[in-house]
Amino acid sequence: MPEITSDPFGLRNIDQVVDENVAGIESAWYTEAGNILNWSDLGPLLIEQDLAMKQGTVWYQLVSVRRSVRYKQSGKDLGKHGSIWVHKLTGALARHTEGLAGGLETLEGRKLVCLYRDQNGQVQLVGTPEHPLTFADVFDSGAEPFGSRNGFDWTLQGETARRARPYRGTWTVCGRGLQYAVVLQQGGNGSVQLRTAGGRLLATVAAGKTVVLKSGFKLTYTIA
Repeated sequence: MPEITSDPFGLRNIDQVVDENVAGIESAWYTEAGNILNWSDLGPLLIEQDLAMKQGTVWYQLVSVRRSVRYKQSGKDLGKHGSIWVHKLTGALARHTEGLAGGLETLEGRKLVCLYRDQNGQVQLVGTPEHPLTFADVFDSGAEPFGSRNGFDWTLQGETARRARPYRGTWTVCGRGLQYAVVLQQGGNGSVQLRTAGGRLLATVAAGKTVVLKSGFKLTYTIA
């Protein structure tokens, strides 16, 4: 009988998960690639612990038109130089407001990494400090028929030495534009934590639920 090894990089049986499989991306977040510290491409693909980040690092949510976000990953053969993985996230942003235009301008020329969570609750890290993603957008208005388009198509893309990294850690979403910062974590139900700027936990809520925060006035958040 052959010896059973525990080599995490060894060959293994591959079997699909017998469970519901919902297509599409639920949410996406980005931060500057240089915010990640002590990065190594070595080790298992799965990242089980929180990423080592610069103090005060936050992620920014890219809230796009519902069901417009798509992610594609493909291998690219470099011949004698080996191979790399090509990553491309795309989505749509409606309207052309001064706030949206200003926010998009801040992304120009930045080197970014991205976290996305799919509709099954699985979180992936795309991009690395050494191989970051770049952002691009195109505005389109008045397309036929009936001038139905008025918005931006955005793209986050780049090439890395390895596939997207499954991620089980947590990440803090910037409170800028929100009354409260949001701390998110991987999970099948897409649960999130609402916290004050000082870190006090206000509530833990399942994705898709609406939270009403009352403090002299009413604020309503839809957790995406």
